[in-house]
Amino acid sequence: MLGANINRADVDKKTCFKCSLEKALSEFYPHPEMADGRLGKCKECARKDVSKNYRSRRGYYAEYERKRFTERDRKIAVKRYAVKRRTTSPEKYRAAYLTSNAIRDGRLIRKPCEVCEKIKSEAHHEDYSKPFDVVWLCRKHHLERHGKVAF
Repeated sequence: MLGANINRADVDKKTCFKCSLEKALSEFYPHPEMADGRLGKCKECARKDVSKNYRSRRGYYAEYERKRFTERDRKIAVKRYAVKRRTTSPEKYRAAYLTSNAIRDGRLIRKPCEVCEKIKSEAHHEDYSKPFDVVWLCRKHHLERHGKVAF
Protein backbone atom coordinates (compact mmCIF):
# COMPACT_ATOMS: atom_id res chain seq x y z
CA MET A 1 0.00 0.00 0.00
CA LEU A 2 1.48 3.32 -1.08
CA GLY A 3 2.16 5.76 1.77
CA ALA A 4 1.61 3.19 4.53
CA ASN A 5 4.86 4.25 6.22
CA ILE A 6 3.96 7.94 6.43
CA ASN A 7 4.49 9.33 9.91
CA ARG A 8 1.36 11.17 11.14
CA ALA A 9 3.56 13.94 12.63
CA ASP A 10 5.00 14.67 9.15
CA VAL A 11 1.49 15.14 7.72
CA ASP A 12 0.76 17.83 10.31
CA LYS A 13 3.83 19.85 9.29
CA LYS A 14 4.72 22.02 6.34
CA THR A 15 7.77 23.98 5.18
CA CYS A 16 7.36 27.71 4.58
CA PHE A 17 8.65 28.75 1.15
CA LYS A 18 9.74 32.16 2.52
CA CYS A 19 11.69 31.30 5.69
CA SER A 20 12.28 27.60 4.85
CA LEU A 21 11.33 26.54 8.37
CA GLU A 22 9.20 23.47 8.99
CA LYS A 23 6.19 24.38 11.11
CA ALA A 24 2.90 22.89 12.26
CA LEU A 25 -0.01 23.25 9.82
CA SER A 26 -1.72 25.53 12.34
CA GLU A 27 1.07 28.05 11.62
CA PHE A 28 -0.23 28.47 8.04
CA TYR A 29 -3.39 30.33 7.01
CA PRO A 30 -6.15 28.25 5.39
CA HIS A 31 -6.29 28.56 1.59
CA PRO A 32 -8.87 26.50 -0.31
CA GLU A 33 -6.95 26.49 -3.60
CA MET A 34 -3.76 24.94 -2.18
CA ALA A 35 -3.36 21.15 -2.40
CA ASP A 36 -3.14 20.73 1.38
CA GLY A 37 -5.65 23.52 2.09
CA ARG A 38 -3.02 25.85 3.59
CA LEU A 39 -1.08 28.85 2.26
CA GLY A 40 2.53 28.16 1.22
CA LYS A 41 4.06 30.71 3.59
CA CYS A 42 3.69 30.70 7.35
CA LYS A 43 1.55 33.21 9.25
CA GLU A 44 4.63 35.05 10.51
CA CYS A 45 6.02 35.56 6.99
CA ALA A 46 2.57 36.48 5.66
CA ARG A 47 2.18 39.15 8.36
CA LYS A 48 5.64 40.55 7.58
CA ASP A 49 4.74 40.77 3.87
CA VAL A 50 1.46 42.55 4.62
CA SER A 51 3.21 44.98 6.96
CA LYS A 52 5.94 45.72 4.40
CA ASN A 53 3.33 46.31 1.68
CA TYR A 54 1.29 48.59 3.96
CA ARG A 55 4.32 50.70 4.87
CA SER A 56 5.48 51.03 1.26
CA ARG A 57 1.97 52.09 0.09
CA ARG A 58 0.81 54.03 3.15
CA GLY A 59 -0.64 56.93 1.14
CA TYR A 60 -2.73 54.60 -0.99
CA TYR A 61 -4.16 52.81 2.05
CA ALA A 62 -4.87 56.08 3.88
CA GLU A 63 -6.90 57.32 0.90
CA TYR A 64 -8.62 53.94 0.59
CA GLU A 65 -9.69 54.05 4.26
CA ARG A 66 -10.92 57.66 3.92
CA LYS A 67 -13.15 56.68 0.99
CA ARG A 68 -14.23 53.46 2.69
CA PHE A 69 -15.38 55.28 5.81
CA THR A 70 -17.76 57.45 3.79
CA GLU A 71 -19.85 54.36 2.99
CA ARG A 72 -22.93 53.89 5.18
CA ASP A 73 -22.28 50.18 5.81
CA ARG A 74 -18.77 50.88 7.04
CA LYS A 75 -19.96 53.57 9.47
CA ILE A 76 -22.52 51.15 10.87
CA ALA A 77 -19.90 48.41 11.23
CA VAL A 78 -17.50 50.74 13.06
CA LYS A 79 -20.27 51.87 15.40
CA ARG A 80 -21.30 48.25 16.06
CA TYR A 81 -17.68 47.33 16.83
CA ALA A 82 -17.35 50.25 19.26
CA VAL A 83 -20.51 49.22 21.11
CA LYS A 84 -19.32 45.60 21.29
CA ARG A 85 -15.91 46.68 22.59
CA ARG A 86 -17.48 48.87 25.28
CA THR A 87 -19.70 46.02 26.48
CA THR A 88 -17.04 43.29 26.39
CA SER A 89 -14.29 45.39 28.03
CA PRO A 90 -15.97 48.10 30.11
CA GLU A 91 -12.90 48.55 32.33
CA LYS A 92 -10.71 49.37 29.31
CA TYR A 93 -13.31 51.77 27.93
CA ARG A 94 -13.67 53.50 31.30
CA ALA A 95 -9.90 53.88 31.71
CA ALA A 96 -9.55 55.27 28.18
CA TYR A 97 -12.26 57.93 28.46
CA LEU A 98 -11.21 59.01 31.97
CA THR A 99 -7.60 59.36 30.77
CA SER A 100 -8.69 61.23 27.65
CA ASN A 101 -10.81 63.65 29.68
CA ALA A 102 -7.97 64.22 32.16
CA ILE A 103 -5.59 65.07 29.31
CA ARG A 104 -8.17 67.41 27.78
CA ASP A 105 -8.79 69.16 31.12
CA GLY A 106 -5.07 69.47 31.94
CA ARG A 107 -5.21 67.14 34.95
CA LEU A 108 -2.89 64.68 33.19
CA ILE A 109 0.04 65.90 31.10
CA ARG A 110 1.15 63.88 28.08
CA LYS A 111 4.87 63.00 28.21
CA PRO A 112 7.27 61.64 25.57
CA CYS A 113 7.62 57.90 24.98
CA GLU A 114 9.46 56.33 27.91
CA VAL A 115 11.39 54.06 25.54
CA CYS A 116 12.47 56.23 22.59
CA GLU A 117 11.54 59.77 23.75
CA LYS A 118 9.23 60.45 20.77
CA ILE A 119 6.99 63.43 21.53
CA LYS A 120 3.83 61.84 20.09
CA SER A 121 2.79 59.29 22.70
CA GLU A 122 -0.16 57.25 23.97
CA ALA A 123 -1.23 56.37 27.50
CA HIS A 124 -0.68 52.69 28.32
CA HIS A 125 -2.46 51.21 31.33
CA GLU A 126 -0.80 48.35 33.20
CA ASP A 127 -3.90 48.22 35.41
CA TYR A 128 -7.22 49.46 33.98
CA SER A 129 -8.62 50.05 37.47
CA LYS A 130 -6.08 52.89 37.84
CA PRO A 131 -6.92 55.15 34.87
CA PHE A 132 -4.45 57.91 35.80
CA ASP A 133 -1.52 55.55 36.43
CA VAL A 134 -0.17 55.43 32.87
CA VAL A 135 3.05 54.70 31.02
CA TRP A 136 3.64 56.99 28.05
CA LEU A 137 4.61 55.10 24.89
CA CYS A 138 4.76 55.92 21.18
CA ARG A 139 2.47 53.86 18.92
CA LYS A 140 5.23 51.37 18.04
CA HIS A 141 6.25 50.66 21.63
CA HIS A 142 2.61 50.60 22.79
CA LEU A 143 1.79 47.88 20.26
CA GLU A 144 4.92 45.96 21.26
CA ARG A 145 3.91 46.16 24.93
CA HIS A 146 0.65 44.45 23.96
CA GLY A 147 2.55 41.81 21.95
CA LYS A 148 1.51 43.14 18.56
CA VAL A 149 3.59 44.02 15.52
CA ALA A 150 3.81 47.72 14.69
CA PHE A 151 3.32 48.69 11.04
